[in-house]
Amino acid sequence: LVLYPQTLNKKCPTCETHPLVNFWTQKDYKTWLESPKACLGNQGKYAFLKDENGKALPSETVKVIHKAVHAGWTELVNCSIALKTWGKASASACQTFHTILEHEFLIFKLAENGWKLEYLCTKTYSAWCKHHLNENGQWKMAVKEEDDSDEDSD
Repeated sequence: LVLYPQTLNKKCPTCETHPLVNFWTQKDYKTWLESPKACLGNQGKYAFLKDENGKALPSETVKVIHKAVHAGWTELVNCSIALKTWGKASASACQTFHTILEHEFLIFKLAENGWKLEYLCTKTYSAWCKHHLNENGQWKMAVKEEDDSDEDSD
């Protein structure tokens, strides 16, 4: 069990201090996914990310979160500690990642033991890696196409 920094902070938000927040636990979210309410309307793939009033996040906020998450993963690559799957990340890498993201985005503190950030990473990290990294966890080399239009013709 990895204890993320928020679990060690006594001033951390709780379900008692923020009663309007949905899905304090991943179990709550999974139960909701199986409910008829989850099927109503388009909930989107980030339905688990709600603000402190239980409202869905604006798409711009989700984009900013993704940009910050990707920057964190970029840092892991640059430090040569990128992995093929998020589940294989070291405790120190996860803890550092959580500290940065939870400081920047309150919504990740609105969850028991950081499950929302872990869930987001688990769902999106592999696709990001596949797109950006080679099999060794290093940046893919960009393939530069040659411009045939500059060649001299006979």
